[in-house]
Amino acid sequence: MNLDQRQADVLFTVVKSYIQSGLPVGSRTVARKSNLNLSPASIRNIMADLTEESYIEQPHTSAGRVPTAKGFRYYLDSKLDMEPLPREIEQKIKSSLAKVGPDLPRTLSQASKLLSSISNQISLVITPSHQNIRWKHIDFILLRPGLVMSILVMEGGMVQNKVISVDRDIMTDDLIKFSNYLNEHYQGKTLLQVRVSIYEQMKIAQRQFNQLYQSALRLARESFEPENNRQVYVDGTHYLFQDTDLANLSKMREVFKLLEERSKLLKLLDQTLESKSLSIILGQEQDWEELSDYTVISSPYSLKGDNIGMVSIIGPTRMNYSRIIPAVDLTARILSQILHDIYEYKNHEGLA
Repeated sequence: MNLDQRQADVLFTVVKSYIQSGLPVGSRTVARKSNLNLSPASIRNIMADLTEESYIEQPHTSAGRVPTAKGFRYYLDSKLDMEPLPREIEQKIKSSLAKVGPDLPRTLSQASKLLSSISNQISLVITPSHQNIRWKHIDFILLRPGLVMSILVMEGGMVQNKVISVDRDIMTDDLIKFSNYLNEHYQGKTLLQVRVSIYEQMKIAQRQFNQLYQSALRLARESFEPENNRQVYVDGTHYLFQDTDLANLSKMREVFKLLEERSKLLKLLDQTLESKSLSIILGQEQDWEELSDYTVISSPYSLKGDNIGMVSIIGPTRMNYSRIIPAVDLTARILSQILHDIYEYKNHEGLA
């Protein structure tokens, strides 16, 4: 069903009124708040059509209606007007994150705290997914015969160390050759590209490479930490209790459980990382049982054009999108700028 202008105006009025009050919206309210100059009887007829097409629904015996996920989606895609962030809020985000310095974990943790306090919702900031970060260089240090430490440096100054067991006859000179070979072939590629390439190369290594390069590939493969080492900074869980329409203890327990199960939460949020820009996902649209009454607003932060992490808000479906979306978007953009500045600084430092 394609909504005509009157139907769309009625739907938008219902959505906005429901966001403001959390209560079912009746025809008299719509007649008073809309600019249609229609009688409540005419409004009721339009609301009946919208109900039949599942844009709104009647939650109980009340005469009022509330938007469905379909109605919210139509509103978000068609009518949402953003409120400009107050100047003082914008400056607060910029200055607070800038003060933390080049410590990325502290910066991401602070971003989560800030976003929660500004939005009055649950905030989540995911640490970078290493598969989307680019390889800068790798070094190997012989700790003792049979034991090596790999030091993988990624763009943006992120470092990953790992102690690896190796053949006892591998010496320091061998390790230098390994790192030189790997850096020559993989510098500037994402770790996902490197991982795929290494597995492909190892399949044909016996035919195409000598023993030295087979060892280099095996050592590089061992250097990658599993992706489940990523963290999620979560703040503002107490905001679950602020909305009377969400004061359902069983539903709250489901959300708390989800926030504690970080692997499941990462899997859910990774779906939003596939988007190249800000995304708004309604829990009902995704069959997310724990988040059926919630919406996830996410915006990726990036390094050199590659999305590597995510800033998100989890809030009730009837949250104030116009106010919250600009805060999420700005926070992600500032994190991207901070990463860019760190990377550029380290590049210049390396050239000095």
